[in-house]
Amino acid sequence: MTLMRVFSRIDKEGKVKFPGSIRRAAGLKEGQLVELKITGASKKKNILVSAKNNSA
Repeated sequence: MTLMRVFSRIDKEGKVKFPGSIRRAAGLKEGQLVELKITGASKKKNILVSAKNNSA
């Protein structure tokens, strides 16, 4: 189930900026560690972003 959907571009340095609405909804803070995973079949891939505790 999708709760929110937004688009963002990759900049020249390969960075993706998360829109403020997504950061707030996910409870992400500046400097917080996140995990990125590629999921899905070979032709339909998705990126899964998971917030991690900085204490680890």
